Amino acid sequence: MARAPLHRTLLPLLMLLMLIALPTAPAAALSPGALPAASALGPDLVADLDHLVEAARADTGAPGALLAVALPNGDVYRSARGVADLTTGTPLAPDARVRVGSITKPFVAAVALQLVQERWLLLDHSVAHWVPGLVPGGEQITVRQLLSHTSGVPDYLTDDLIARAHQHPDHQWTPEELVAEALRHPRLFAPGAPGRWAYSNTNYILLGLIIEQVTHHPLEQELQQRIITPLGLSGTALSPPSADPGDIAHGYGGGADRTALNMSITWAAGGLSATVTDLTRFTQGLMWGALLQPATLNMMLVCEPTGGAWGGADFAYGLGVMQRTLPAPGLPPEARLALGHTGLLEGYRSAMWYFPGSGVTIAAAFTREEADPNKLVTGALQVLAAHGTLAQPAASAP
Repeated sequence: MARAPLHRTLLPLLMLLMLIALPTAPAAALSPGALPAASALGPDLVADLDHLVEAARADTGAPGALLAVALPNGDVYRSARGVADLTTGTPLAPDARVRVGSITKPFVAAVALQLVQERWLLLDHSVAHWVPGLVPGGEQITVRQLLSHTSGVPDYLTDDLIARAHQHPDHQWTPEELVAEALRHPRLFAPGAPGRWAYSNTNYILLGLIIEQVTHHPLEQELQQRIITPLGLSGTALSPPSADPGDIAHGYGGGADRTALNMSITWAAGGLSATVTDLTRFTQGLMWGALLQPATLNMMLVCEPTGGAWGGADFAYGLGVMQRTLPAPGLPPEARLALGHTGLLEGYRSAMWYFPGSGVTIAAAFTREEADPNKLVTGALQVLAAHGTLAQPAASAP
């Protein structure tokens, strides 16, 4: 296996040094508004957030609900309500790990974009350049199109495949098998076709393979060295290729425990487990410049319309990042504009959002796939506003 050049082995240390300065020196393009001089998490605010989490858990019927709110001054609220396992009744802890599904994608995108800014990878490189012969027409599909879901490659992750994975829990799915599953379906559109967009998990399986070809390291190692360790995300990991849930909170869907899923079926498209606090820390690290250079981050955050995908007229997508104006009655659009990602996987729903107008970061998760975490996020945003905790929209960059 090729040895990494010295400047690449020093990268995690450099990112750690950047993170140390993170609360006081966020990236200028996304700097938060006026920072509170002292703790803004007073007892009344905490009590209202606690009530919100419990009410959301009860309203959704989820066994467990988790919420983390990170303010730009460094204050962090975190809470959990419910149980981690319906069979044992073990209480759900605020630092419980859950499967976060497609929230894996901005992690993988950040690694790919680090490789781009290091000049090991080009956004215009084709799939065929790195994994020749794997995808018909791979010469026309670019890394940029994979990141932005504009490749036209069909999605491999169907209900039928998930059912087969449950029937054969010991089978470890290789990335090549997952791509082959996608190729059983017709191409959605020509790569990069104007105005076309379609969310496909296959794009990020291909990105995972490309990252491994570029670095000569397993994807798990690159995620660990470039993101997880530098940002101190002690509750975050790429799930092992096994149906053993390990120490994560159990997830439920359709009235059944859906935790026993061999996670090799999601890998680079949705294989991470994490705590909600880690999700806020990752989001701050990404948005405040601890992971990417300003030019690279700005490129990542250029979100293009998706044609009203998923019922959201304002829903846009960048390079591994979603943009939405979340519905929160009583708040102006600039306070509701959010950058981040959501995740849905057997038994789990999650969301992590950064609000550039205030510098607030919110992550929420339910251990029931039918529950919508965005309702918990917007509820938290309204509670913050009611307590005067949301800063005014950020001024222009200094």
